[in-house]
Amino acid sequence: MTRYRPRRPAAAPSAFDLAERDAFATLSAASLDAVRSSAETWRNGLSAFITLVTAGVVIKGRDTTSALSTEWRAAVTVLVVGGLLAAIVGLWEALAAQAGTRPRAITLSAVHDEYGSVAAYKVALATGAATRVRRAQNLVAVALVLLLAGVVVSWWAPTDSGGDKPVYLKVSHRGGIGCGTLNSADGGKLRLKEPGRHEPAVIPLTDVTDIVVVKTCG
Repeated sequence: MTRYRPRRPAAAPSAFDLAERDAFATLSAASLDAVRSSAETWRNGLSAFITLVTAGVVIKGRDTTSALSTEWRAAVTVLVVGGLLAAIVGLWEALAAQAGTRPRAITLSAVHDEYGSVAAYKVALATGAATRVRRAQNLVAVALVLLLAGVVVSWWAPTDSGGDKPVYLKVSHRGGIGCGTLNSADGGKLRLKEPGRHEPAVIPLTDVTDIVVVKTCG
């Protein structure tokens, strides 16, 4: 069995090596605070963003989609709700990065057993927080894409033309039954524009026995 023994370095560390060591130690010590400060900035921005978007959806959402058909309204709803959920999850990630995710106390011996030193423990915390900040950033990008897509769809989606459909009248009279759109009703006569006929059907009002509004004349 081969045994490995530590070897003495060929030369003592230079002044540059010592300076780099001290600079890295300072950077590592400050990394956790820097990442959490960045997470706080993202948290504040996301909170304002979610508040603004939610207020806009509550105030204008129904008016914006009221003219859309059911299918397009469902598409806009999925995009907007998906964007809001992505933003909320991103906010949670930013909060976790800022506040940390270790609810239980940790001992020095546990730190030494798992990380080797307090400095390495701080670096691990900073790395985890930085990962959560990156997740929050990615989720914000997804939220913006979904919300923008929802806005574009609400602008360009065809409106429900149900209110523009003609109203047909089914008129029962002594001479039979007529069905069509109303042209006029004056001079004691009712004029219906029947499908497939150029000239309107003229029905005396005195002969009318019943009038029913129908969707089609088929």
